[in-house]
Amino acid sequence: MRTPAPSFVSWCARATALPSLLATLFMPGTQALAGSLAYDGNTGGTGLTVTNLHLPDGIETHPSVENPIIQGHNLYAPDPVRNGGVWNLYYGGWKNSSDGNDRIYFAVSDDWVPEGAWSGQWVIINNGSYMHVNDPSVQKRSVTSWVMAYTVAHQVGSDYRDWIAISTSTDGSAWNPSVATSTTEIRVSGASFSDIARPALLWTGSGWKLWFDGRIGNGPLHSYLAESNEDIPRNFTLVHTYPDVNGFPGFMEPDVERVNGVYVAVVQRGFATLHKLVSTDGRNFTEAGTMLSAANPAFGRKYVSNPGLVYDNVDRVVRGVAYGMTDNSGLTDHDIGFAYTQHRVRVLSCPSTWHGFDASRYYDQVVVLTFDYSSYCRIVVEDARNGAVLADQTVSSRAGDRWRYVP
Repeated sequence: MRTPAPSFVSWCARATALPSLLATLFMPGTQALAGSLAYDGNTGGTGLTVTNLHLPDGIETHPSVENPIIQGHNLYAPDPVRNGGVWNLYYGGWKNSSDGNDRIYFAVSDDWVPEGAWSGQWVIINNGSYMHVNDPSVQKRSVTSWVMAYTVAHQVGSDYRDWIAISTSTDGSAWNPSVATSTTEIRVSGASFSDIARPALLWTGSGWKLWFDGRIGNGPLHSYLAESNEDIPRNFTLVHTYPDVNGFPGFMEPDVERVNGVYVAVVQRGFATLHKLVSTDGRNFTEAGTMLSAANPAFGRKYVSNPGLVYDNVDRVVRGVAYGMTDNSGLTDHDIGFAYTQHRVRVLSCPSTWHGFDASRYYDQVVVLTFDYSSYCRIVVEDARNGAVLADQTVSSRAGDRWRYVP
């Protein structure tokens, strides 16, 4: 069953704490000539919807109004992989409060839109003798060759020792081994790591890259890159250390894909924001911009973690990002949400109230959060990558209206 969309009333309650931000969000300038808006009728409800706004390989994402897409006692670390006409979703955590240990789960969408509905949601990697298994990172090399890296955790005294293990599959559904074992733990040469975790595994076509965080000699937590030339990667060589950013590991909880020759990554910073980074060599990355902020009322929770790119391996574009979302400061009680790269919409309620928070419905629709306002006199569409105005149109519109962007 699809999760009901959260109400705009709940978003409105969060926005009452942000009057100054709303007041200064956006003040468009001159009329644009690039595109226009066509009226598509009224569907009822609150807010205003604009369609035809999907922006593949964009930067700014808008959380789905269907969030949370996957719910459970504490589920997070999603890794979506397109498999033909559907999406496979790999994720970890506790589905039920009685589970007692993190496990890795698998679900399949009913089509190629990740809002679901999702079938399955069953365990594919059990924890076995470990306390937990989580953080799946899956690579589909071919229809019959799949490889997954994931975190395994032992309890050592009052703390955990994390490491990374590998499983393989011929169909993306059944994995070997399906119970974590010490024989499938990887080895990393070049440093004496005391623990490593939260992998992002990538097949480049000629070898493997593995991004992760870890501790050398029980030291501070940093982010790293290692590489392997094995067919099934089990032995890696450390090749790079990433600097911290504002005291936080600079490449934390990453997901990386190679998109038309460019390495595209998403990382989280301080459990508050998701950032897009790009690289030509897969080692040195440049910040491209903020993909998502937990401060946005459309996000609906206080903290974001463990992102996974919604990378379309058929059309070779990034369509958005999946993530864990929670209100718990202890970073438990997660659910899984999705957000999509789209153009930005700003709406004016005359005479002077601009609405600037956007949610998404599927890839191509932006739902503008207008809270308790029900009439609108101007709609502006922007390219979220550079702020360029694509359409700026005076309208006479009301709550529930739909408009279509015409480039």
